[in-house]
Amino acid sequence: MNKYPYLFQPLKIRNVTYRNRIFSAPCAMTYSAHKHSPDLMQMLYFEDKARGGAAAVTISETSVNLKYATRKPNLGNVAILPWDQDGPSEWTKEAFLIKRHGAVPSVQLHHAGATTQPKFIGGRDPIGPDDFVRKDGVHVTGMDEALMQECCEDFAKAAKFMKGCGFKMIMIHGGHGWLLAQFLSPLTNHRTDEYGGPIENRARFPLRICKAIREAVGEDFVIEFRISGDEHTDGGITVDDVCRFAQMAEEYVDIIHISAGSYYSSNTYTFPGIFVEHGCNVAVARQVKKAVKNAKVSVVGALSDPVEMDRIIKDGDADIVYMSRQLIADPQTPNKWRRGKEDDVVPCTRCMNCLGRFDKHELGCDVNPHVGHEVFNLNTFAAPTVSRKVVIVGGGPGGMTAAITARNRGHKVVLLEKEGVLGGTMNYVEHDCHKGDLMKFRDYLIRKTYEKGVDVRLNTEATAELIESFAPDNVICAVGAEALIPPIPGLAEHAVTPRQLYTDDIKAGDRVILIGGGLTGAETGLSYAELGHHVTVIEMTDKIAVQANHMQRPAMMETMERLKDNITCLTNTKCLSVSEGSVTVQGKDGEVYTIEGDLIINALGLKPRAELVEELRKADVQIFEAIGDCTELGQVRGAVQSGYFRALDIL
Repeated sequence: MNKYPYLFQPLKIRNVTYRNRIFSAPCAMTYSAHKHSPDLMQMLYFEDKARGGAAAVTISETSVNLKYATRKPNLGNVAILPWDQDGPSEWTKEAFLIKRHGAVPSVQLHHAGATTQPKFIGGRDPIGPDDFVRKDGVHVTGMDEALMQECCEDFAKAAKFMKGCGFKMIMIHGGHGWLLAQFLSPLTNHRTDEYGGPIENRARFPLRICKAIREAVGEDFVIEFRISGDEHTDGGITVDDVCRFAQMAEEYVDIIHISAGSYYSSNTYTFPGIFVEHGCNVAVARQVKKAVKNAKVSVVGALSDPVEMDRIIKDGDADIVYMSRQLIADPQTPNKWRRGKEDDVVPCTRCMNCLGRFDKHELGCDVNPHVGHEVFNLNTFAAPTVSRKVVIVGGGPGGMTAAITARNRGHKVVLLEKEGVLGGTMNYVEHDCHKGDLMKFRDYLIRKTYEKGVDVRLNTEATAELIESFAPDNVICAVGAEALIPPIPGLAEHAVTPRQLYTDDIKAGDRVILIGGGLTGAETGLSYAELGHHVTVIEMTDKIAVQANHMQRPAMMETMERLKDNITCLTNTKCLSVSEGSVTVQGKDGEVYTIEGDLIINALGLKPRAELVEELRKADVQIFEAIGDCTELGQVRGAVQSGYFRALDIL
């Protein structure tokens, strides 16, 4: 019996039948600049989502022209002329790859409007509802009737082109502060003509585009409109406005898609990370669902629990539930749910590293080593020739990933762990109120390590002699890192390390001091502040959490602002000494003063256990390799990927 009957109930819209209510949200892994159509990497990436059981797969942010619409040259696909050719193209192949797995192919049509940069659109001024000069000095041209008509035609031609390539639906991007949202939101639309003022006027141009697309694609094609149900910005669009727009739009569109956030605020709500609750947009979707008569309502926003998603459909809060990053972490999620294999689903940790490291060209996922490397992985890893004896030292994320992967490939694996439990540094998640998703991933790794039959030896400190006693063919050393303790007077004696917080189960009083405002210090401080403690973070540089990715950090700063009564960050402040119950610091103006605290935490960073690695390397074995933090400090991704790929190399 299907445990989620509503979630896996088919849905028919016009002449398109969807096999369930789980849709894959537009979320790309982008590889090269100015692609006019998908490349092979993208094709395989989106095909994985279709193969995994999603009912529809949406290609993300596809600009309707290069003249004004594109936001950046390296984000999403860029669709260009000639639109009137329905002949072979990479888009046709993309649609086919999705359809052949039973999913419905869709593409998101996008126009950045006033937010783009002239260098991305041939030096032209951006266009938008208002004529104004942005804070960065760029002039934005207010759209007249001619520009509006040209834009309508571009959307219509793009939709018709996609239909000709085999796509069965399109998503109009009318949210997140892009062009159509700029018209819809009173925050960005200050026009005094028939396109400004009440929502009926602000909706006039977006509705023209919807109408133009419907006329271009006919009645046998599904149109979805994405809108920010709440921009989470003062002066932004209201829920009442969204409901009214949905009522007007359903004459032309079939699905109203509820997202949130805006380019003009942080990405906290557009890409809900660990500081935002799961299902954060469902309440708005529920209101829109009550407002419309015929249109279906879809909702996105940190949805990853099949029980909750089934309830959303059952209760009529929405007709369709979208997932984005969960289908990056594990594209097979829908199939696993349908088969009752929930424990096999690799959980998304909501770290935002999949999207937040585009600026560093670090494409991938912390928990899925395959994604982002689909082409490179084709025929790269040969099957093992024999079953090898493998010893893995360290039961953190890297060691467990290596153990699971090696067992999946038929090797005999012994895992040596010094502590009494597996998990390594991830065990701190039990003491961080924002890390519930990472805890699920830790528990997944522990569960799979035992399920796969790894010979786990807890409370076992590895030595070269002990390793030799197993006569292994391969040794993978994943002993991690240890706390960095600079020569600050009193630091070693009176400050605890983050590891001690969970290994020694230390209780905090009211006042907590973090020495070090890097990612660990900032996240730990935010957790204590959320729990009601009064926190002081001491950072000697001028910036908090510089290691955080460019999507995670704004969310952290926004959360710090929300918790400002409980957390204080002292930047440009040097720790001079630590005593029992106090820290002496020097501020940026040279003033020396003392801060009192009930718990003092050394969050000044880690250092690889390089000496231990060299001691273990003395073991007389055929192949010895060190991975993860014991070789190079990183986050979960580095440990997981190195463990995965090193295990694949065992032949």
